[in-house]
Amino acid sequence: MKLKPGDKAPFFETADVYGMNQTSTGDGSSTVHLTFYRHAGCPPCNLRVHELMQAKTELDRLSVKEIGIFESTAEHIRKDMAHSGDVPFPILADRERRLYAKYAVEPSLSGFIGSFLLRPAYSMKAIFRYGYIPKFAEATTMMLAEFLIAPDGRIKLAHYGTHLGDYIPLETLYQALEDMNSSITVLPGSRQGSVA
Repeated sequence: MKLKPGDKAPFFETADVYGMNQTSTGDGSSTVHLTFYRHAGCPPCNLRVHELMQAKTELDRLSVKEIGIFESTAEHIRKDMAHSGDVPFPILADRERRLYAKYAVEPSLSGFIGSFLLRPAYSMKAIFRYGYIPKFAEATTMMLAEFLIAPDGRIKLAHYGTHLGDYIPLETLYQALEDMNSSITVLPGSRQGSVA
């Protein structure tokens, strides 16, 4: 069953591709933007990582922790993302798709095919404008998904993509984070905020 706002985010604790421990709720004091990508050689996925890297200043201002998950091995992720330079947020490898299952992120053959027949613009931009060449060794029909997880571990926004470029627009993401931050109040004597 797909997750929705108000649900408790399924907890996980695992190492990223560089061996650093990461959890689905970050440090418990900031919002987590959790993105499930496809495989590490997926051009639209690489373009989205690039966009989030470009948006780092604004995302830092909004006090959000980025975490990305790929259905690839750590070795392939490190190799395929080397062209992006140092990605400034944790990337997790989940070749067995255990985390995908926890968050009900699933493959879709119709979504995969439709991405090229009906909505090819984002994929074409990734390939021809940014030079992200498709790598088919790990290619699957997995779709993408994004979640905003509040400091209390509750999902505030859940987005399941219907095609390969169906990410939350950055302006929409910024507004959702602004709204979340404005609803966080600091209780007297408390060092952390709570979501109202």
